[in-house]
Amino acid sequence: MFQAIRNIKIGVFIAFVNLLIQGISFFVQNFIARNLGTASYGHFGLLQTDYSIFCAISDFGMTTLILAFFGSRATTGSLFRNILQLRLFSAMITALFMVAFAFTFRHNHPIFYGELVFTLGLVFQHAFFDWYFICGKFWKRLFVSKVLHTISYSAVMGITLLYFRVDRIELIALAMVLAALPAFFYGVTQAFHVHILKITRRTIRFIALMIKAGIPYAISSFASFAYLPAGLYIADKFASAEFLGCYNFGHKILLLCSGIMVHFISSNLITLHSTHDKNIHLKDIAIFTLFIAICSSPLWLLPSWILKILFFAAPWTDSMLQTSANILRILSFSLIFQAARMTLISTLLKEHATPIYAVMISIGGVLNIIACGLAGMYLESAMIPLFALTGDLALTAILFGYFAYKRRVKF
Repeated sequence: MFQAIRNIKIGVFIAFVNLLIQGISFFVQNFIARNLGTASYGHFGLLQTDYSIFCAISDFGMTTLILAFFGSRATTGSLFRNILQLRLFSAMITALFMVAFAFTFRHNHPIFYGELVFTLGLVFQHAFFDWYFICGKFWKRLFVSKVLHTISYSAVMGITLLYFRVDRIELIALAMVLAALPAFFYGVTQAFHVHILKITRRTIRFIALMIKAGIPYAISSFASFAYLPAGLYIADKFASAEFLGCYNFGHKILLLCSGIMVHFISSNLITLHSTHDKNIHLKDIAIFTLFIAICSSPLWLLPSWILKILFFAAPWTDSMLQTSANILRILSFSLIFQAARMTLISTLLKEHATPIYAVMISIGGVLNIIACGLAGMYLESAMIPLFALTGDLALTAILFGYFAYKRRVKF
């Protein structure tokens, strides 16, 4: 029980500082939806999901790897220098991959130019140095970074959307990239040194070893996009542009909540490193799951109310609001599944059992894509969100089955 309480405290703080920018981002999403309209806003959500996938490719599981293996040691000495060199290298290489993806798969899509603009965002991410602040427990610096980005994001996007009333996807994407620059350069002043530019044989060996070690983490990270985001891609393929827009409204809210859940996993990793208990305690899981269920209950009890509050400037119609509310109500149950398996995932990561977890999450992801694809091809569009929960259900069951088989589940 005490471990669950510590997880909640650390997770709440990390989630709070990230909620600053996520909260203002939701405010901005209102006016993006208003300026673009429902159909184009759905395409914009697809663009942001593409960008998130390439951010995961750029990270290649390194953030989790650094937290699990190095902790505070990652912020000092040659290890820190090599880690930062690795992050810069992966960001630039991934930007090239995203350009190739845009020309290959998005050339005739409305988000083509937005894809090209977001390649710059891969290099100048506002969260580029978050791993440094979290590993070193530099909570004040992390807070300053998020406040700085909140201010710059509010100013740049306010001018772009309210003053100039920009209604083109690629220009809105460019404004987002520019808004990230102040926080990025703040991180540079805190963590960058001229010696970072010195490439040695040790650097090359370190990058090669980290990439090899990070493969299971990367697979786990990539496979996560086969869960809720899969519904967005299926809707783009088989449903109308209006339904895609409605799905995007619900998906945005779940992204915000799921992002908070990721921070709880980070906090759980920190507390697990301070204990030697190898058992899984159902009481801790029940407490945390109940906590998340209570916090997320408005999403499935009052979805229309939540949508109107968070997307107050969206061009709502009665039918669009009803469709979006139904989607949000269904997708919100993903949070319950995520909460139930958080401790199980953190335990596997702490024990470096990432190959096993990569297999598990890949199985769940494949099942989810199959289920969503079949729903898109043969059922009504309204069924896509329900089948998008297939992966969550499967992964949760697999994880509990694994620890029960190992006889490590205790009350």
